[in-house]
Amino acid sequence: MGNRIIDRYILKKFLKAFLMALVAFLFIYIITNLFEHIGYFIDRKAETFDIVVYYLLFSPKIIVRLMPLGVLLGVYFSLGISAKYNEILAIRGLGISPFKIYRPIFIYGLVITFVVLAFNLSLVPKAEHLLKEYKRNRIDKAKGVQRAYGRNIHYITGDGWIVKIKRLRGDKISDVDLFLYSEGEMLSRIYAKRGEWKDSLWLLEDIHRRSFTDKGDLTYDYKKSEKSKILRVPPKELARSTYDPMNLSFIDLLHYVRRLDLRGQISHRERVELYGRITYPLMGFIILFFGCPLALEVKRRGLIFGFGLGVLTSFTFWGVIQLFKELGIKGALPPCLAVMIPNFLFLSLGLYLLLKSEPL
Repeated sequence: MGNRIIDRYILKKFLKAFLMALVAFLFIYIITNLFEHIGYFIDRKAETFDIVVYYLLFSPKIIVRLMPLGVLLGVYFSLGISAKYNEILAIRGLGISPFKIYRPIFIYGLVITFVVLAFNLSLVPKAEHLLKEYKRNRIDKAKGVQRAYGRNIHYITGDGWIVKIKRLRGDKISDVDLFLYSEGEMLSRIYAKRGEWKDSLWLLEDIHRRSFTDKGDLTYDYKKSEKSKILRVPPKELARSTYDPMNLSFIDLLHYVRRLDLRGQISHRERVELYGRITYPLMGFIILFFGCPLALEVKRRGLIFGFGLGVLTSFTFWGVIQLFKELGIKGALPPCLAVMIPNFLFLSLGLYLLLKSEPL
């Protein structure tokens, strides 16, 4: 019973400090961003309510970025204050081991990590999409329904056809090239001057079809119009292939990477982003292995020291993550290793600090 009371007491202090740190840094980030873009909002005569909603949709992405810092400062200000006022020493006097003192923080730190991971895979991409639409309709005050649009579109069908479209406007496309390769050799090429999306199918016009045999013989066929059995994706799906892959949802980004692989293109940057969406939230849990033993230094050095050490540690972690991320993007390391090495590195160092520490 006594252990449960102590667990609740430590947990309450940790969650309070974590939420206060997260809200404080989120507020600072938003205010800084607002001052940078205040001219943009004034030029478009944006109302206060629209600006508030804009930053509400903007917040999920920033919360994910700030979460490790919030967790670390939450540990510093909860365990650190407890150590400063000898509460940790009193708890140790009851025969409670250091790991039982840390246990509630690690349990709820893991819960926070999985919640943020779920946000990063689902809520953040949806919020980004809603933010883009809200900015267009309420801030920029664009009129009319947004139509699918794109230039120099590249797409890979499920059958392995490479599709290149020069221009997409609404439900119409122009200068359409479709290629089919096998073992590096072209088997067929279809060119259409234009096409239109009708009845859930693409109606291509002015079609030139060329097929190649194993011996290099060429067969040619021309049709004035034809419903394509190869290109079946709607205009919005084609337009989506021109989006910045960094702004795609996790599932869309996964499909995008697979299409790049089918096309034989390098996908280091996209794979680093894909794997990073899973590994970065885990840093919020790994950072606890640093925070718990280092928080005890607050008793000797003071809260200002704890705050500064927390910020310095967080930015050090972030810098190392960015360094390995760039190594993965440039191909110096496999993308999977580029995002996993910082986690393993910090986890190993954190475990060492935790096992060597002794609460005061």
